[in-house]
Amino acid sequence: MKRMRWLALVAVLALVAAACATEGEGTTTTSGTDEPTTTAAPAATTTSAEVETEEPSGGGTIIIGTTDTISSLDPADAYAVHDWELIKNVGEGLLKWKPGTAELEPGLATDFPEISEDGLTYTFTLRDGIAFSDGTALTAPMYAEQVSRLLTIGSGETCPNNVAGALAAPYLESIEAPDDQTVVFNLLSPVAYFPQLMASAAYIPGHPGTFPLEECVLFPEGPIHGVGPWYITEYTQSEQVVLEPNPNYNGALTPQTDQIIVRYFSDPQTMALAVQNGEIDVAWRILGPELSAQMEDVEGLTVGTVDGGSIRYLIINHTMEPFDDPNVRKAVASIIDRDEISDVVYGGQVDPLYSQVPPGFLGASDAFDGLYASPDVDAALEFLAASGYDESNPLAMSLWYPPEHYGANTAEWMGVIEQQLEATGAIDVTLEAQEWSTYVTALTGGAEYPAGVLGWFFDYPDPSNYLEPFVYNGGNGTNVAITTEGSPFGEPIDEQSDELLTLLQQGASEVDQDARASLYEQAQEVYADLVVTLPLFVEAEHVVYPDYISADSAHASPEALNIGPTIEFNYALLSRTD
Repeated sequence: MKRMRWLALVAVLALVAAACATEGEGTTTTSGTDEPTTTAAPAATTTSAEVETEEPSGGGTIIIGTTDTISSLDPADAYAVHDWELIKNVGEGLLKWKPGTAELEPGLATDFPEISEDGLTYTFTLRDGIAFSDGTALTAPMYAEQVSRLLTIGSGETCPNNVAGALAAPYLESIEAPDDQTVVFNLLSPVAYFPQLMASAAYIPGHPGTFPLEECVLFPEGPIHGVGPWYITEYTQSEQVVLEPNPNYNGALTPQTDQIIVRYFSDPQTMALAVQNGEIDVAWRILGPELSAQMEDVEGLTVGTVDGGSIRYLIINHTMEPFDDPNVRKAVASIIDRDEISDVVYGGQVDPLYSQVPPGFLGASDAFDGLYASPDVDAALEFLAASGYDESNPLAMSLWYPPEHYGANTAEWMGVIEQQLEATGAIDVTLEAQEWSTYVTALTGGAEYPAGVLGWFFDYPDPSNYLEPFVYNGGNGTNVAITTEGSPFGEPIDEQSDELLTLLQQGASEVDQDARASLYEQAQEVYADLVVTLPLFVEAEHVVYPDYISADSAHASPEALNIGPTIEFNYALLSRTD
């Protein structure tokens, strides 16, 4: 069996335990990725004025290519890596990650928070002179009102991605502003990793003129003003976003260029050709391992590798046939051969994954490997037979996937999974492809697809973030705990789900790191036995750029354009020398 090539990430994440242990003292240093994170809103075309999409690279402009799409730009709703990237460049949180690292530092706040002795109150002081790009001053009451949208509308029907259900409702009781400079967070119970939540896009204040208190605005009209280094002057959905420096920004990340353009590509090959031909200056998310390896041989291009916790897995819907049957879930878990996916599709460039929590994180285990010695066809056939399935009465199942969003190889490795399952002679598989913006909402909504592919990158570098989002409040489509009014966690559908919720709640509030590790080890065992999701493999991220593009050498990871293990791309640190 392959073992993970995770030494770099393990070294980075070794700081997590020390970080959480010091949070109660008011200081935090943490360490830890397709995907916050990855849910999204339905496709829409709400844009500003028509944008010229053929603007050449040159002068004070840097063009960044991506195969991602905008799913939502409302901080109370956005829950995808690319959405967060834009929100974090346009805005800023009270705390943020140091560029190129997984270490927290103050952002809008003057310092780390004062934390009450019982761990239930976090008090921040805003720095002076914070203003949106249109000149509107940010006050503590405005911040509290804007971020409180998470609690008032973030879990509702108007904000379909339920970012609040994952990052706010289970932890947060209220946000107050006793004066113009002070913000106070009142927690429902102590949370070991709460400072890390503060660095997420969900806690970045939106402009009150763009994001009203009672309405979720996924695709606002441009310009979109923020308190960060940039603002969005205009954008055209699925074509490009234009960003220019915020003239009122008084933070640490001063833009080095006059303009950033993010251009969208329908497939990785076209994006790779565009960076080779100089049509774009940076190719970023998602090229995939094979294309990235090919680009290393192109003269004049640099391929930066970003080791992080980006994983691929199957979302399993526990309330939809046939996966409402535990025997079916366990049969599939027993069959899938992760080594074959890695070797056949990626030439060994991705690492098999045997828990939803990747190696290097606190308490990480190989729980699926222990329960399902995959591939084990005999065990799978026994599970199937227990539910009446065999060669004469095969199990019929549909598996869904987005054909390009996770790279051009997705269809290939889904085909490998189909072959593995059908080789039993007792399963018939139908593969279904769907465009990303339609697909992800349907899958994570938990009402349309029985099983499908997703990617995940942590919202914050803690094992809880690889488990809670797939359990609490619908679980991004797993439905192991149904969203219920009045409950921040949802209603578990059976005793095992209830046990899992209890373990996760205990792990969230436990401050002793050895005890936390033990709780998350137990949670992973229950998680694997339930087959809440089915982890498949881990892959690194890659960024490709020519010699004339550079990052800030004063920050970590300049060879990867200061993109560190938190997968944060700070456009302000980019410059060009041609």
